[in-house]
Amino acid sequence: MIRKPCPICGKQIVGRSDKKFCSTSCKNKFHHPAKHRKGDTIKTINRFLFQNFKIMEAVFKGEKKNKMTVPRILLDKMDFHFNYCTGCYINNQGKLYRYIYDYAWMEFSNQEVLLVRKKEE
Repeated sequence: MIRKPCPICGKQIVGRSDKKFCSTSCKNKFHHPAKHRKGDTIKTINRFLFQNFKIMEAVFKGEKKNKMTVPRILLDKMDFHFNYCTGCYINNQGKLYRYIYDYAWMEFSNQEVLLVRKKEE
């Protein structure tokens, strides 16, 4: 029996001579690297969505208005991810609104963003 190290963790492989990994866990790590796991991607996207939601919630905190224009740089500084949303809507004037649950935004230009929040009932 030849003992060789596991290519993933470096532990000695014990068992059949043609065995390539020390455990099922190492075998799975080899065949399914972390960058390809769907669960990690979904967690990352959900984290970005939640972060965007919290940023919009913070911007509207204490405001009575349901619409406001803010400088894009403010959202950039708060680490807002403009590519992540839960839905899109194009109005009859062809303007694209992107939604995150009860909030939406529309980019006027590179400098200004219109923020909208669902009216409280």
